[in-house]
Amino acid sequence: MKKIGLGYLTLFSAAVLAAVSAVSCSRDGASSVPDGDSDVVFGGAVRKTGPATKAGDFNEDDFIMINSSSSAVFGDISICSHVDGSEDVISVYEAADGVEGRLAVKSGSQPLIWNGLDAGHTFYAWTSPSGESGGVDMSDTDLTQGTVTFGTGRDTGLEQFIVAEEGPVSYQDNGSYVRLLFYRPVAKIRLESLTHIDANGSRTQIEQCSILFPNLPRTSVFDAMKERVDGGNYGDVWLVSGDTGYVEPENGLLWKWDVTSGNSVADSELFLHPFEFGTDPGAADGDQPDETQPGYFIVTAEIDGVEKTYFASLAGMIDVTELQAGQFMRMQLSVQDGAAGGIGCQIVDWNTETETDVIHRRPGVYSAEDAASLLQILSSDPVDLDALDRFCTGGNVIHLYTEVDWSSVTGTLTIPDGYTLDAQGYAVILGNGGSLAGDVTGLAG
Repeated sequence: MKKIGLGYLTLFSAAVLAAVSAVSCSRDGASSVPDGDSDVVFGGAVRKTGPATKAGDFNEDDFIMINSSSSAVFGDISICSHVDGSEDVISVYEAADGVEGRLAVKSGSQPLIWNGLDAGHTFYAWTSPSGESGGVDMSDTDLTQGTVTFGTGRDTGLEQFIVAEEGPVSYQDNGSYVRLLFYRPVAKIRLESLTHIDANGSRTQIEQCSILFPNLPRTSVFDAMKERVDGGNYGDVWLVSGDTGYVEPENGLLWKWDVTSGNSVADSELFLHPFEFGTDPGAADGDQPDETQPGYFIVTAEIDGVEKTYFASLAGMIDVTELQAGQFMRMQLSVQDGAAGGIGCQIVDWNTETETDVIHRRPGVYSAEDAASLLQILSSDPVDLDALDRFCTGGNVIHLYTEVDWSSVTGTLTIPDGYTLDAQGYAVILGNGGSLAGDVTGLAG
């Protein structure tokens, strides 16, 4: 369990600190609260991105304060007070009007109180947002458990789904104030672009498609009181086989992606259960992806009036093998008839979208910077094969996912023996007198 330190109070505003000092123990040891029946004073902040492994990593720059008048609005927040030997008590809070980081009791609810001065209290908190066809549906019997139906932001409202655990703490050791640090139990993917490449290398932007993850759950059950694993992700509240309340999920998560409407973000983002992508060496070699892997997905879109289907997988990415609770991934897709497509991904901060890591579906050339690096390697004598292999899939194949400008090449540029440059319909621009030698295939024109 996490231990609250008074030194972390600087996260919250002066108004919150004033409220805390009014009801906390005085520094000379005398309590200003008779019999320990004081209201608990809550503050709340949400981690910007995940995963978070331990409270000792706390840094106020990693969190945003819950606020009633900003983008950090999360709606009703249920808080359960647990004291060993006593009945659990649940009440509903919300962002205090105009007070940054402060939580206030929702009208019609009763404030949680300290159950004795020295009793250890653990506080569990969660939100239960919903959308047009999904979101969080809390149980009528196990009041801290709920079923989550995944989908787009419009369908689910899961942008506002957060959970927290704090304690055990006592009034005697802690004072009246409790800081709740919230984490996101779900992961999020935003598809920013879908590009179709025809046999001539012509590129067309697609604005609507359906994406099916056949091996990911449509629903899953969480418990806000699930014990967190030391060193684990504090957003991991999902029940697994053997847990009380666990329900075997039905797989087949369908995403109807659409950026034609004015509110396109609501449909361009998918909220989903955290998952490991799996291993798929076959796809990395240019074969069809393994349909049994969690990261496998199917794209169906209308191309030139004809409905077409493409198969892809997140399995086999470089460096990143999973999407964890609290992580947000931006993705760009390209699909090509009869050839391998491409996936570009970025793991970014959930709130400010600052890029923190860049990885790709498979090795290859995705940008002008990639092309410049590859040219430098191919132009060296001898060629640094270890560096070249960073651009290669199995079979020593270098795939292009963009047009390459090598106009500085005015002589012969040779692809080393045993390697293939597969342009996949993209053009390679060379300077006057420039030429490519070696195994080169798929050049435009």
